[in-house]
Amino acid sequence: MRHLLHQKESWSKENPDMSQSHVKERLKEIFETTIESGIKYDGSVDKPEYYSLFCKAAANDQLYQLMGNNLCMFNCQMEGKEVVMMLFSIPINSSEEAGAKNVAERVMEVVESSEECFITLDDVKTEPVQEDKFVYVTVVKCIS
Repeated sequence: MRHLLHQKESWSKENPDMSQSHVKERLKEIFETTIESGIKYDGSVDKPEYYSLFCKAAANDQLYQLMGNNLCMFNCQMEGKEVVMMLFSIPINSSEEAGAKNVAERVMEVVESSEECFITLDDVKTEPVQEDKFVYVTVVKCIS
């Protein structure tokens, strides 16, 4: 699956100054591409099927890696409005306290970067899926 991550980013904690502006630019670029020619998702924004959506994104060459997390975006509707749904998958490395803290920090980085990039977000939720060993962050931004 690594070869499918065609847009692998070079963000690292060793270079935080460059990373934040790069992350915002990249998020905007992927967001705009999704609006123009992204994958349409007809399912529920409240209960996305994460695994199948990430597979669908990979199959359509629209799976990205940003801030060390997988990212895909979909055009869909929520409450009758056109929205872009952004899905981030954050690996759960360990059930130890340090691992949990690392995951919580990474979730906060995703949310903070999304807020800084888009100013207002229409919905944000996190969902840990122990079977997949990922925490999924769903961010929804209205475009209409």
